[in-house]
Order: sequence, then C-alpha cells, then structure tokens
Amino acid sequence: MEFTPRPNRELDNKPERPKDGSETVPAIFPGKPKQHHPSRRSFLKKVMKLGLTAGAGLFTGGYAWLWEPRNLEVEHVNLTLPRLPQSFQGMRVAHFSDMHLGFHMDKSDMERLAKAVREQSPDIICFTGDMVEAKAEPMAECVPLLRSMQAPLGKYAVLGNHDYRGREYKKLAKLYHDAGFTLLVNEHVTVERNGDIIAIAGLDDALNGVPDPAAALDGLETDIFTLLLMHEPDYADISSGYAYDLQLSGHSHGGQVRAPFIGALTTPRGSHKYIQGLYYTGKEGASMPVYVNRGVGMTQLPIRFLCKPELTMIHL
Repeated sequence: MEFTPRPNRELDNKPERPKDGSETVPAIFPGKPKQHHPSRRSFLKKVMKLGLTAGAGLFTGGYAWLWEPRNLEVEHVNLTLPRLPQSFQGMRVAHFSDMHLGFHMDKSDMERLAKAVREQSPDIICFTGDMVEAKAEPMAECVPLLRSMQAPLGKYAVLGNHDYRGREYKKLAKLYHDAGFTLLVNEHVTVERNGDIIAIAGLDDALNGVPDPAAALDGLETDIFTLLLMHEPDYADISSGYAYDLQLSGHSHGGQVRAPFIGALTTPRGSHKYIQGLYYTGKEGASMPVYVNRGVGMTQLPIRFLCKPELTMIHL
C-alpha cells in the first residue's frame, strides 16, 4: 500500500495560545503550569541548579549529561489485541515521542533516531508530540531525516504541550506534511490491508489544546480496531471510555531522572499515573492498554539518569 500524507484540516480553527502564556482551556489535570518566562530571581535559582547539575555531571564522568541522553534504546513490546483484524496480525509499530528540538537536541540526535527507525523496518510510524521545545525552526533542518523514515502503512503524529509554546503549530503542521507525516488533531484516518481496515486516531494536546475523543471517532463503525495517539498518558482514563483499542503516549520522559528503588523523581501534569512502559486502565485483558514512551529528548534540564531515550517497537 502506498502512503500519501494529507494536509491537516483542523488547525485552521484551533485556539490561539494567549500571549501571557496561560492555558487556553480549563485544565484537565490538577496543578499549575510551569512558569516559562521566569523572573530574575527564579532565573538565578535555575542557573544555580544548572551549576549544581554541571558539578554532578563532571563528578559522574558526564554520564547523565553526555552519555545516557545519546544512548538510544530500542524497546520491543509484544501485544495481543482481540479486535485487531487478521490481515494486520504481526504489524510492527515504531513509536517515539518528545524530541524537544531546540533544547540540547538537534539534527545529530534526529540522525541517530532516523537510523534506528530504518533498521527496524516498521509497518507504521507514530510520534506522540513535542517535536520542538517551542519554536518550529529547529524542526525544519530535520525534515529530510523525518522523510527518510519509511513505513508502508503511513506515518502519523499529534501535538504536545511544548508544540504550543511558540504558537507556531501551523508551521509545524506544514513541516510534518513536508516530512510525510499526517498530523492528527481530533480526527482519524483508516488504513486498509487485504480487505481489512483499522483506524489511526489522534487527539489534541490536553494541556494547551482541546482534545475531543468522540470527534476523533466520528464516522467510524464501532467494531473497527482503532489505535489512539495522545500526548499525555493519564488521559487514558478518559479515552478508555471510548472505542479505542490501544493508546500510545509520551510526555513523561519516564521522569527523565530516576533514582534506584524510587523511580521517577518528578513527572509533569498529565503523567503522574502512567509514567513509562505498558499499563492497563483496568484489569489486564479487560481494559485498554496504554504504552508510555520515555521520549528521545529532554526539557527543563539537559540530563537523563537511569532513563535512556527510547524508540519503542510494538509487535501486534
């Protein structure tokens, strides 16, 4: 099957993020958004924190700063999903998330990821948001590398909360199209193989957008297997009430910094419950699975510790 990306229709009517940086809709998840335009005092505190981190990085031989963030790990996950049609049995889904281009992540990091994706020869490629840290420009030089990622059943993406930060999601949408990805915003596409059909659905970001799980299913028969892409993993407790068979998410970075025997030291809103790996929204086998990718990039601090960047290969 030859895949042709299509322009996104939803972005023409999307809400603009206010210039003061506040959220566009009432928060789905409790808590306050992080301050992205800090005062002088908070800026100095962050500089001090970075200084301490630098000292720690030197003390550990640069492991958390230089080695682990560049050591991409390919995780293989086998899932049996009862509604998956016979023609799609054995489908290989490449899932990655949270590149954060522009924050200590650049073309060289995308080259590493693109090579890993090509080596896996996936049937479908899914990206679950935060391609950039804020502005769209750092993505532009990576378009040829994103285009080099090939999958016969298509390449799909959704927006994350950082994709809203620079208020340039329309530019991002064009770059996705140029790279051969279909950007899904509260909508779905169908994929056919040997007469069988599945759907790929994508929701808007839950922190700075307006996700609509019902709209994303509009026009689909209820018995069609549907793979959902959604940036924030904790939204699975909402989406599991709809006819979705599997949710793929990112956002958490797996905590980005993890401590032995403790796990993630902190995770952002929308990823307090589902942090990394495979979960079920209820009893296993009788509820929707949600897989949380640890992401490729970093934010807030340019380190990873006991939390390698991840490319997930899901075998259905």
